[in-house]
Amino acid sequence: MMYRTFLLSFMVAFATITIAQKQTVSLDDCLAAAMKTHPLSLQNGNFQQSSALQQQNNDNGKLPQLNINGQATYQNEVIELPYKVPGMAAPEIPKAQYKVSLDANQLIYGGGFIDAQNSVEDYSRQINQLNNEAELYKMRERINQLYFNILLADLNVGVVNNTISDLDSRLTKVKALMKEGAMLPSAADVLQAEILKARQRLLEITSQKRSLINSMQVLTGIALTEEAIFIEPAINVDLSVYTNLRPEFGVFGLMQQKLEATKKLSVSKDLPKIFGFGTAGYGNPGYNIFKEGSAFFYTIGAKATWNFWNWNQTNREKQIIDLNSKIIENQKNAYDLSNKAVVQQYLSDVIKAEDLIKSDSEIIKLRKSITLSASAQLENGTITATDFVTEQLAEEQALLAQNLHKMQLLQSKALYKAATGGL
Repeated sequence: MMYRTFLLSFMVAFATITIAQKQTVSLDDCLAAAMKTHPLSLQNGNFQQSSALQQQNNDNGKLPQLNINGQATYQNEVIELPYKVPGMAAPEIPKAQYKVSLDANQLIYGGGFIDAQNSVEDYSRQINQLNNEAELYKMRERINQLYFNILLADLNVGVVNNTISDLDSRLTKVKALMKEGAMLPSAADVLQAEILKARQRLLEITSQKRSLINSMQVLTGIALTEEAIFIEPAINVDLSVYTNLRPEFGVFGLMQQKLEATKKLSVSKDLPKIFGFGTAGYGNPGYNIFKEGSAFFYTIGAKATWNFWNWNQTNREKQIIDLNSKIIENQKNAYDLSNKAVVQQYLSDVIKAEDLIKSDSEIIKLRKSITLSASAQLENGTITATDFVTEQLAEEQALLAQNLHKMQLLQSKALYKAATGGL
């Protein structure tokens, strides 16, 4: 007795450990892993670095611009005095001349041009990052679809296994009745054939599940086994409020803001600009061309430029920008209208799936009752094995339909969240 108790305790403990060691996977795990391993997940950092480098280049326009210049020439003629001064030798200007100089230019006031450049660049970065998010969003939707198909396959495996178990049980009873001469051998053949068909269905489902898991492994990088337990997610959505947080929709707004920044950039090009400049060098001759020999020289000063008339070009550029903004607004509204129609469809799908699930339970209850009655009738010989199998398959189809409707409800909610930008 003690040995049996010990053996039973050991088996229970072993089963508990085995269950605990089984791999469990959630939808959030798959989504997080897919985003981490996807090549595009690195893009946002690249866009950020690229934009920062470009803005640094733009900001360099506020720093002194330094250039080293060198020049050597020979000319066939130079300036000579048209007359000679008695008692004084006329200076000779060399025909071979050279100079080396350092030139510096410093922007003092640029009309906000550089800041406007940086603003446009920043909007370009945000647009690139949001477009990248839109591509990653498609991956999230694909992971969702794969996950729900795996869940459906899991549920269907359970249904078909139960069918096989029930048919095996009926087959055992039929064989016993055959030995007593109360049942024809053909009844066992019918049940055996149906068991083989059920195993084929099970093979198809498990093969499909294996394929789905392999795809999930590729997209997420998670090492998944066929025995992994996929947890059914709880998806809560507010079906009463429509919001559009899709990244594609956000891109339209950023494009319009970029156009406004571009308009400011266009205006800043026409504002006055003030520069300081300086030149220092060494050459022969220096600034005093009548002084023989090489000399140091320098110049410092300031200058202003103002493109006060450009034949109305800036106004036309602003008009073009305003028209482009209207074009984007129309595209934005068209996208939102189309998205609202899609969301409405998903909303209808959610309501339909909820209604179907309500009736599924009642149908399954009736079907189980019919199958149980058919089983008794089969054992009493009042119906054939084929009749029983028909009722058994009807029960299986009702269970499979319930599984399908459950997954359709979850998937419709997930699609609703995706369409409104809630993933």
